Amino acid sequence: MSVQEDSRQKQLKKWQEKLPEEWRQNQLGADTAGIYKEITNVAMATVALEMAQKMDPDLAALKEQVKVANEPYQTGKKTNTMKIEFAVDVLKGRGEDVPSMDVFLSSAAKRMLN
Repeated sequence: MSVQEDSRQKQLKKWQEKLPEEWRQNQLGADTAGIYKEITNVAMATVALEMAQKMDPDLAALKEQVKVANEPYQTGKKTNTMKIEFAVDVLKGRGEDVPSMDVFLSSAAKRMLN
């Protein structure tokens, strides 16, 4: 089985699991104009959902709460990133061959898990 066929099989399985059987069968039996009409209807429903999401006051309040609650973490991460960048720059200025920040972070994560 080619990669393309495998990808297609995965997509078909996803549709079978996530989309109602009746809806899928209706689309398989519909004429081309009917399918275009359904695409338009679903696209309009998607836009309506996006608009409702943007206008949802409860969701907006929750997003603001998350933003405020996240600030200390973001500030701490930014400060720590700058500290590492500065220390790496100092070492590079001394002619050291310093690994990337990802190497330091990966190593730190491994040490914390042990």
